Amino acid sequence: MASTLLAAAALTATAAAAPAFACACGTLAPPPGLAAAVTDESAIITHRDGVETIVLSLDVESGTATSGLIVPTPTAATVSAADPAIFDSIESQTVPSERVVDDWWGNKVNPGAGDSAPTVVSRLDVGGLEATTLAATDTGGLTGWLSQNGFEVPADAAGQLQQYIDQRWQFVALKLSATSALNGTLAPIQISFPSDSIVYPLSMARAAATEQSLRLSVFADNRVDLVRNGSADQPLDAAVRTVWAGPVTEPALTPLGAYLTVIDLRIDSPQTQISSDIGVVQAPNNDVVDPAAIVIRPIELLGFPLGTLLAVWGGLGLLGLLAVTIARSRLR
Repeated sequence: MASTLLAAAALTATAAAAPAFACACGTLAPPPGLAAAVTDESAIITHRDGVETIVLSLDVESGTATSGLIVPTPTAATVSAADPAIFDSIESQTVPSERVVDDWWGNKVNPGAGDSAPTVVSRLDVGGLEATTLAATDTGGLTGWLSQNGFEVPADAAGQLQQYIDQRWQFVALKLSATSALNGTLAPIQISFPSDSIVYPLSMARAAATEQSLRLSVFADNRVDLVRNGSADQPLDAAVRTVWAGPVTEPALTPLGAYLTVIDLRIDSPQTQISSDIGVVQAPNNDVVDPAAIVIRPIELLGFPLGTLLAVWGGLGLLGLLAVTIARSRLR
């Protein structure tokens, strides 16, 4: 399979009143009795030589200095620190190109517990984060272990764990900690695991009670489309719109792929619309999508819109010609 990278940015719930425990690739699990909300999520996924890597960055609002994050993976994962600069490079790549609009008239403006406990596959500390990889055989045993170790998985999210267990996926339990309350952007982390193809775990977001918005940026040799994981052409049950597509020119991104496709998804009712994880397939064409930022260029003379001046001068010229014509007709 060609080298491919998937980046997801800005996963936010539109209603801030309810804690957004669910995020696209997992679920936030704060200590019992405490609340935390994911206000923004950015993820980058690469797939090379049979290994998928997710670089995850979260914006969190929390009244506590500790929390947890549960991420399902199809095979055992390793965790390490990540460079946050890659997210800046993606933003630079997708800055709208300028489209100049000449303004001749001066009127344009810019647009604006009897269960089996999971097996601990690995445990390590990464940049102040404690990452534990778990292999589970049932939901009860997994949630029991998580609860005993300071993770409280919301009941709705826990109901989505069994489908991953049935597929023999594993889970990365990340313990997030800071010297003060977890508010703002956390340091990004990198999760890598063997995988035959790209899969972006979305099913746990089914627990979200509010609309979810997600931006996926896919780097590949060609333009791509998003489908239900495991299918070749079944579309996602979401509002999907390609907002940017074209060759990669940002130097920091060129090693990741020759072509970038940025796709926005809106899921109005996660509980009814999310039925699978996300898969990636090659699009039928490589058409470029590059919405331009309109820049108004005033066309002026002596500080006045030239179109207006030409209209005034043209009108005066016509009046003069009319006056001459009338004068000549009277002399005859």
